[in-house]
Amino acid sequence: MPTATVAVTVGAVGLVGAAPAAAADRPVVNCEDNPQALQPAIDSAVPGATLLVKGTCIGPFTIDKDLALMGLENAVLDGNHAGSTVTVHPGVRVQLANLTITHGTGTGGGIYNNGGTVRLTGSTVEGNTAGDGGGIYNNVHSTVTLTVSTVRDNTAHSGGGIINFGTVTLTGSLVERNTSTIDGGGIYNNFNSTVTLTGSTVEHNTAARSGGGIFNIFNSTVTLTASTVKHNTADGGVGGGIWNDIKSTVRLSGSTVEHNTAGLDGGGIYNATGTVPLTGSTVRDNRPNNCGGPDPVPGCTG
Repeated sequence: MPTATVAVTVGAVGLVGAAPAAAADRPVVNCEDNPQALQPAIDSAVPGATLLVKGTCIGPFTIDKDLALMGLENAVLDGNHAGSTVTVHPGVRVQLANLTITHGTGTGGGIYNNGGTVRLTGSTVEGNTAGDGGGIYNNVHSTVTLTVSTVRDNTAHSGGGIINFGTVTLTGSLVERNTSTIDGGGIYNNFNSTVTLTGSTVEHNTAARSGGGIFNIFNSTVTLTASTVKHNTADGGVGGGIWNDIKSTVRLSGSTVEHNTAGLDGGGIYNATGTVPLTGSTVRDNRPNNCGGPDPVPGCTG
């Protein structure tokens, strides 16, 4: 599985719909010399600029304009346990590349996207805590795209890794070892929202109640293509790998749900009142069973 140690060419980082920033708009923010340097640099940057980030920058950080942050030499954005590490304002387009985003707290521990468009490339969101959305909180009318990125070792009441009320897309990415004290250890998708995973993995996440890997509810849609949900656990409830309910849909194409565990039912998939079409996909080796719930999953046995 790809990790967040992928190099991204500086010239390739461009804002959605924005012209490439001129060289003068790509200053190096050296947090090795001054750990507090990044927020003033963000505040003074012209909209659409690219900032090259070096060292460990101490936040938290607020972004209220179109901006790209490009990490150099294992750069870190550290929320200092003082709020969401990165907060994105409504209507703002943000690119985060080659960065580790950590030590955030509050709503959306690592990233709180409040109506913006956020792209993460070659980045890691880890070691954050929140009431909801330990790693990422994607609010209504918000979009987050993860490419070759990782969300891991985050904790929340709901949505240990990601909680979504908008649109989230993961490509070649990993959601692992996140913990929810209620539901949705890896991903919690809620209220007319959409999550799309392509070539991605959701693994080793834990929910105290239901939806160890993915929790999908209230007319929401999760689509998995060539992706894997494995080794997730719903300790005290149902849906070790995936929990689906209330007119929601989980579509699997060329994907695998395996080696997940639930305390009560639906070790692989628990389908309460939704739809789970399996197209060229496999649900196997889950405990206590592969599929459970009042609505059968066609093609799922055991």
